[in-house]
Amino acid sequence: MSPSVALAALVLAAAPACGGERGTVMTGFDGARAMAHVRKLVELGPRPAGSPALDRARAYLADELRGYGLTVREDRFTARTPVGDLPMANLVAERAGQRPEVIALAGHIDTKRLAGFVGANDSGSSTGVLLEAARVLAAGPPPPHTLWFVFFDGEEAVQEWTPTDSLYGSRHMVESLRAQGTLARLRALVLLDMVGDRDLAIPRELNSTPWLLEAVREAAVRTGHARHFPDRVHAITDDHSPFLAAGVAAVDLIDFNYGSDARNPGPGGPANAWWHTEADTLDKVAPESLQVVGEVVLAALPAISAGLTPPAAPAR
Repeated sequence: MSPSVALAALVLAAAPACGGERGTVMTGFDGARAMAHVRKLVELGPRPAGSPALDRARAYLADELRGYGLTVREDRFTARTPVGDLPMANLVAERAGQRPEVIALAGHIDTKRLAGFVGANDSGSSTGVLLEAARVLAAGPPPPHTLWFVFFDGEEAVQEWTPTDSLYGSRHMVESLRAQGTLARLRALVLLDMVGDRDLAIPRELNSTPWLLEAVREAAVRTGHARHFPDRVHAITDDHSPFLAAGVAAVDLIDFNYGSDARNPGPGGPANAWWHTEADTLDKVAPESLQVVGEVVLAALPAISAGLTPPAAPAR
């Protein structure tokens, strides 16, 4: 069985079928389960880097991931920030595959350092989708490539976004893998960020690796979710950026138009009015959107895996 067929069988066979739009691939992904994780995180309140609430969130994630049978490791480090040194930690869960090369599914778990900001969408939604994807993928046979489920700390700026005050966890991971001599093992990274908007629309992110971007968008067509991936473009600096700079193929799935309010535009403007405001609450997140993103990511994995696998040598 080819790697792409093996992963397709894993994705299609895991767990009971779930509903969706016509043409949806039945992945076993459950948007209601993903939403329950978002709710748990929001109940912890604001979760900025270095906070006890984020430690509790990370412990919850680790317990869930170990419960799925995954190997979990925590990479603690000290980040130098404009307010002084802060303890941070990335969390990585591994599903061993048939090959040692790695495909990572990733997102950040911290929230912006703002009073009253619970980050239901940013970063609760991506965390919920990653946890549910981990459950589905852990339940099946070994995938063609090893999978990492990566939960970055410190994506948000502690004060104002700059190249040095942002992306602490992803920058640390690249530096750590490079120092260990294992960066080449990581072949592709799929980043999720702000994927729970009730009015979900994820455009093409221009910095992303083109073939990975197309693998995701083709999966959206196959699953009947193309309308949530409109044919417009934007460019974002996000946790995929340090990996792209290091030569790792990466794609960012982000809906950066979150809420529309011309009277109260917020820091993101009138078309992104709830971003980094107290309005980013649980009622703004839809399990249907989490379902869409989960199904599309899982459906894209066979093509991603096939794109990383060298063709078989011709028979003699």
